Amino acid sequence: MRKIVFIFVVFSLVSFSKSSEVIILKSGEIFSSCDKKYRDHLDELKDEWEKMNEIYNKLIQKFDKNNKLKEDLINSQKIWIKNLSESKNYTGGVVFNGLCLKEKAQTIREINLIQQRILELTNKYKKYLD
Repeated sequence: MRKIVFIFVVFSLVSFSKSSEVIILKSGEIFSSCDKKYRDHLDELKDEWEKMNEIYNKLIQKFDKNNKLKEDLINSQKIWIKNLSESKNYTGGVVFNGLCLKEKAQTIREINLIQQRILELTNKYKKYLD
């Protein structure tokens, strides 16, 4: 009887380990569960972050150190980043067919939120962006 239980447990573990994926993160690297040829979404995400940071930095440089506009901008950006990090796992109850699809869905969501933030910044501070 012990042999049968042992065989069942070993078989279950082997079956489970083949169906799950192991994720290993190394410091300084961008992890992607997608094959190299399907990582365009990461490039787009990087581009959108660069656009938003460029706009943000231009605005920060335009405002004086003790300027109320600068304080408001810094505070709103901190709040936005906090909200973004809290909403990263918005796909909580959705079941995906693979980690790559989940990663793409989360990345597209983040890209959309960054694009919205870019619009907010450009509309609110239009006269300072020339």
